[in-house]
Amino acid sequence: MADATPKVILPKVQAHRGAKGVRPENTMASLREALAQGASWTEFDVKLSKDGIPVLYHDQDLKRTSGLDGLVKDYTFDELQAFEAGAWFDESYKGEKIPSLEEVLQFHIDNGLHANIELKPSDGEERETTRAVVDLLARIWPKDLAKPLFSSFKRESLEVARDIAPDYPRGLLLYDDLSDWQIHAKNLRCSTIHLWHKMFTPELIAEFKSEGYGIATYTVNEAEIAINLVEMGVDSIITDYPDSIIQALKIK
Repeated sequence: MADATPKVILPKVQAHRGAKGVRPENTMASLREALAQGASWTEFDVKLSKDGIPVLYHDQDLKRTSGLDGLVKDYTFDELQAFEAGAWFDESYKGEKIPSLEEVLQFHIDNGLHANIELKPSDGEERETTRAVVDLLARIWPKDLAKPLFSSFKRESLEVARDIAPDYPRGLLLYDDLSDWQIHAKNLRCSTIHLWHKMFTPELIAEFKSEGYGIATYTVNEAEIAINLVEMGVDSIITDYPDSIIQALKIK
């Protein structure tokens, strides 16, 4: 892990898109619930509106959680604010908005939360998404607080982060393709590897550890699986149900 970004100490548990299991994902309601459940870190997805404002949203299009045809990147922030982000999950969350990253970061600052910002750009916006996020952090993130972690499947996004924000830690997201992971992690100067939980073996964990990487895994919602992974050497469990995994791992 030569020339890696500053080392980051991963938490045992990260709240996936907030408390996604019980609240509409990537909303303030979900992040507030994650805090209430005792999470010290949240993980959430960021892409850009048409006018370049970073917002929390996972999918490229608006269909699944907003019920609309069209892409996130084709609407301005003000237009996105008029769309529904909660009713798809349950009618009791009708009126929940698509939050701006600025609102979300301020919530983390005010409540002492750490952030794993997944750079989830719309197609063709890999570079500008990272630049917009870095610009926002430079403007509002207190210099005396630990810097958020950037994670992404998009190597181009992590390349930009490496080049313009080298003092922010970076995590390489992987699913089931481990080919050349060492080359990519080293080139991007990553501090952590984030891998789909079904891919882990003791040998692979030992390999990650021998190279000095912190290890996170997603998305683990079963207590027994979480316990087994931690016993194998995984550092951080990303989960939709932070409270139950916190309890299973006996985190004080």
